[in-house]
Amino acid sequence: MLNAERYLAEDEQLVHATRQHWTEIVGEFVVLVVIWAVVGALLWVVPSGTADMVVLALGVIASIWFWLVPLLKWRSTVYVVSTKRIYVRSGFLTKTGHSIPLVRVNDVAFRATLWERILREGTLSIQSASEHGMLTLKHVPDPEGLKQLIHQAVGEEQRSQQQWGGPAGPPPAY
Repeated sequence: MLNAERYLAEDEQLVHATRQHWTEIVGEFVVLVVIWAVVGALLWVVPSGTADMVVLALGVIASIWFWLVPLLKWRSTVYVVSTKRIYVRSGFLTKTGHSIPLVRVNDVAFRATLWERILREGTLSIQSASEHGMLTLKHVPDPEGLKQLIHQAVGEEQRSQQQWGGPAGPPPAY
């Protein structure tokens, strides 16, 4: 389950949160199956004894390296759209994050090849008026829908700023 509320500030609400598309980890699963097919074949061919343990240990290490680590990277990559910003967070040992305030968003574009359109995934490019310039979200499920959602959130944020006269938000209630 995706718990995106923990990344939000007190004054913002969650609009949408997602991970990369599940097809991002299909290749790693295929590699896992191949690894254990090779381990099984080697266990069949190699004489019993210490060699069995070595083959099993190499299979476990290869599984961790080529399947578990990419799976954890996939699970830890989160794309969040809130009422105030767009936020990307990734990493399970070394965490990285990048956010763009909605008021700084200049353009949102998406790209999806024919294969990606069939799988309902694509790449979203968000151009901002900040020093970082561009934020690219790869392997996004339904990139066109997320683009429309971001446009709506940007419009609502601009309307609320015009209503209250700036980025500070509503006046304090006494």
